[in-house]
Amino acid sequence: MYMPLINILVFCFCLVLAVHPAFADFDEANAAFIAGDYNKALKELRPLAEKGDLRSQYAMGVFYENGFGVEKDLQQAATWYLMAAEQGNSDAQYNLGAMNEHGVGIPVNYVTAARWYRMAAEQGDIDALSNLGVLYQNGQGVVQDKVLAMALYNVSVAFAGGDKTQAAQNRQILANQMVLDDVKKALQFTEELLKPGNLKTGLEAYLQQP
Repeated sequence: MYMPLINILVFCFCLVLAVHPAFADFDEANAAFIAGDYNKALKELRPLAEKGDLRSQYAMGVFYENGFGVEKDLQQAATWYLMAAEQGNSDAQYNLGAMNEHGVGIPVNYVTAARWYRMAAEQGDIDALSNLGVLYQNGQGVVQDKVLAMALYNVSVAFAGGDKTQAAQNRQILANQMVLDDVKKALQFTEELLKPGNLKTGLEAYLQQP
């Protein structure tokens, strides 16, 4: 089931914003959003988003996806998420992955979902790691690879700092379907991915294997 990252919006707004002139507008948007004045928040956000501010573009996606101060429009949401995702915003990348996986406002496309999930996963997004693991577990949009799926679940759990996550549940179900040697391979690969700075390069190296 797809759950948009609405809570990330406030987190995004509450970043330290002390050095750029546009940050004042972003601060005002933050205050307006918290107060429930979505129209004012949009008034501050839209010009920033149109100028290419990736945080504002992501926020615009959240507003359109959830109908905050605007008519709910999933295609507009996807358009704004795409702008932010192409600039490297992992939350927008995750949301695009989820929209493609579940057909939210756009047709189901597992290949595209996997691509966006991977980009976010390489930045350590715990939900993208878990959802990418699901695609590899099921062979949706990617070649099925349960060893990789297990490793992705393991990394997600490690980054989350606990076992009470969807990735932990997925991991337990998958472990019951795997032979012991494959579980050991997944654990070894997990150790590689968890080495400092090795998540993206380790994943790339694994996927480039013949």
